[in-house]
Amino acid sequence: MRRSIMLSRAALLVSSSLLFPLGTAQAQTAQAQTPQAEDTAPAGDIVVTARKTNESITDVPIAITALTADALEARDIKDMSDVASFTPGLRNQNQSVGRNDRGYKQYIIRGVVPGSASSSRQSVTLFVDGAPVPGGNFEGVSNIDRIEVVKGPQSAFFGRATFAGAINLVTRPPAYDWGGNLDVSYASFDTRDIKASVEGPIVNDVLAFRLGGHLYHTDGAYKDVNYPGVRLGERDTKSISGTLRFDPTPDLHFKAFGVYWEDDDGLPANGRYNQSTWNCNGGAAPAGSLNYTCGKLTGYPKDTVTWIQDLNPTAYAALQSGQALFGRDFIDHLGLHREAAQARVSMDWDIGAWNVSALGSYDVNKWNFLQTLFGYDTRDIPSIGAANLPYAYNLIQGGPRDESYYGEVRVSSPKNKPVWATIGANYLNQDYDVITTSYTGAGYGVVTPRLLNNTETIGIFGSVNWDITDALTFSGEARYQWDRQYQKTFAGSNPTFENTFRSFTPRAILQYEVAPDSMVYGSFSVGNRPGEFNSSYFSQSAYVQAQIDEQANVSGVVPEDKLYMYEVGYKGWLIDRKLRVMLSAYYGQWKDRHIPSTVLYYASEAARASGVLSQMQVTAPSGKVDLSGVELEVLYLPHPDWTVEGTFGYARTDIKRTYSADALAITGNASPVGTQLPYYPEKSGSLGVTWEHAYTDHLSPFVRMDAIYTDRIYATEANLAYIPQNVKVNLRVGAKVDNIRLEAFATNLFDNRTPSSLARVAYNEYGATGTTRSVSGIIVSLADPRTVGVRASIDF
Repeated sequence: MRRSIMLSRAALLVSSSLLFPLGTAQAQTAQAQTPQAEDTAPAGDIVVTARKTNESITDVPIAITALTADALEARDIKDMSDVASFTPGLRNQNQSVGRNDRGYKQYIIRGVVPGSASSSRQSVTLFVDGAPVPGGNFEGVSNIDRIEVVKGPQSAFFGRATFAGAINLVTRPPAYDWGGNLDVSYASFDTRDIKASVEGPIVNDVLAFRLGGHLYHTDGAYKDVNYPGVRLGERDTKSISGTLRFDPTPDLHFKAFGVYWEDDDGLPANGRYNQSTWNCNGGAAPAGSLNYTCGKLTGYPKDTVTWIQDLNPTAYAALQSGQALFGRDFIDHLGLHREAAQARVSMDWDIGAWNVSALGSYDVNKWNFLQTLFGYDTRDIPSIGAANLPYAYNLIQGGPRDESYYGEVRVSSPKNKPVWATIGANYLNQDYDVITTSYTGAGYGVVTPRLLNNTETIGIFGSVNWDITDALTFSGEARYQWDRQYQKTFAGSNPTFENTFRSFTPRAILQYEVAPDSMVYGSFSVGNRPGEFNSSYFSQSAYVQAQIDEQANVSGVVPEDKLYMYEVGYKGWLIDRKLRVMLSAYYGQWKDRHIPSTVLYYASEAARASGVLSQMQVTAPSGKVDLSGVELEVLYLPHPDWTVEGTFGYARTDIKRTYSADALAITGNASPVGTQLPYYPEKSGSLGVTWEHAYTDHLSPFVRMDAIYTDRIYATEANLAYIPQNVKVNLRVGAKVDNIRLEAFATNLFDNRTPSSLARVAYNEYGATGTTRSVSGIIVSLADPRTVGVRASIDF
């Protein structure tokens, strides 16, 4: 059922022998970087592998954004939030469980908000070299050949938890010539970013390696308003990673990639709209009362940018002695600590015109957060309880362990025939293990009991491609999957739950070449999001379960969400290959959406007789959302010195049926209909303009400007509070001198302080005597302010 810890350590030990590094991706063609790539792309185009084969981005009949190594370098992209800025349809929700930090990852494509921080139930999965990364964490993007963001259900080829799309980071194999790179930047807030790599042959034209490392630090952009000299948003990363390339014959190729890194971050930069900013009655409060902050949230309440910065030794010792996943002192400071490793081994073998590919991976991601009270200073408020703390204080520790093994094999028939096919199978074994504990005036306590989720997934997939004519092609793809889930709660009687979810997810595509460099396509696809358990329902008596059944469509096992997506698109080069246009439009129906419901019940006949009600939150597959939108990418080359790039995304999420506990608390209506889902803008876009002129063979000055637009984003399904639409501008000026690149830059040039994300929260308000009451607020992630700096890199 679960792999043994000895096997885990053995796999990590084997992978560590391959641990080499994060070198900055150099400008090379995709064909040169991937030994087995076929020359399928026109000059200046991008080769992508979204369908497990090499295709030009303008030939592949699906909506996909690809950022090459050159594009990553030109924009100085550092993380997935930067990637989302230039990808229509993608958003990285960096506000999770009340913190703007590098903990939980939630990638959103086309507005399909996962509604869960659990890595086992995401709607979008991050992949590295085609293998999934549970938890979605990856150390930087400096070792990347390209990033592919594939939109719409991708279950057929990518498998589990690609309900709304997939993100694939393709690492760059080392070259057979000696070389390396050093990339150094320094910016505001003592931000230092240093990357170095070296590569070369071990055996000429047979075996090559790359070794490198990465050091990153920033003090954080915001001051804690109650603690002079303390900043929020401090981050540190150190990593070592690497790649081996082995080409024993011209037809057989291997690649091994590994990375190990540690993150050490301080408390994050958040603000909160408290009760003092309430300006409306959402509908649930008595007449004349206020209960919410409605409308546009401009800026942020500066007096709430604070955490209690005291790591109380009594509270800390109690947490380290209590229940934990990683033993004592795994984290020893307020903030976040992570230790993570990833390893990949792949094979590609051409047997005549046939191709056999295989892939294996191991991932482990362990992280903890340690946080205190946020939003106001409680040092003058007495502590209530037997713990004898000096003032009102709450220390919380938590975080998960994500660990997984993955294997895949596939075979493709010759592509020079009118009909060719691919068939494959994969296996995933994944653990998601989490617990949260706290220490308050009442002493030590378990906030959320330890919960272990184990997933074992087997999938069989394949595709058939038929060139009906020289211009018309049909593609049929499908996956059949067994997703066995096991869950154990370490509380009470330690209940365990187990179920196997079976699914069939097809995709059909019709593609027509209207001109040598232009094509149109239409597709239909089905996606599934992993099911889950109503753990609390399972643990109740038949008497209680009968009452719950009367109120909600609830069962112990919650079936998988379903997404039915229709898509049409156009891709092509126009104006003598000076203009590339990629346009897609889609309509989708998200059915059986998992939504929480709060139900009331009598625990016993005695409770019924005395009128004492209890409450429970359960999940029911009773939600429905209609999705529709347009995504556009344009590349225009009006002159050899000028490049213009633009993106635009429109994503409508029309709620047809729902149950929202947030909306109920604010408005009194738990089922708002016709509103849009929170955390995601309806419109977004970017415009980039680059000028670069080669004055000589050795000198090329350049200027690049990027403007990034984000529409309003709502806090809840009630659509009352929102952060407004905004534009942020980045500017870069520099020159390339032979193999040296020098630049000065300013990100968020006009210092736009519109928060980057938001979420409704319930928090405790303290009275002067230490008593508390729960009230409603809105927590926001503070935007990175204007940052100026310099950067230098050299290839040698």
